Amino acid sequence: MTHYLSSQPAAAAAGRRNVPGRAFVAGAAEMVRIWLERRRQRQELLNYITDGHRAVTDLGVSRSAARDWAERPFWRD
Repeated sequence: MTHYLSSQPAAAAAGRRNVPGRAFVAGAAEMVRIWLERRRQRQELLNYITDGHRAVTDLGVSRSAARDWAERPFWRD
């Protein structure tokens, strides 16, 4: 049975197998961070356009376009 094992220690081989898992977790964490930032920015936009009637014209967009952008789901860019 030992002739099936490589010359590398089992711990080193196990550590290498976790790299794709770590990359997946890191990518997922980054995606969640981006989604939370988008949600915060869109909530801030909604607050800004509801504060005053001139706020939307300061942005240079129509009120409906600003509201459409602010109400988009956080996972959409």
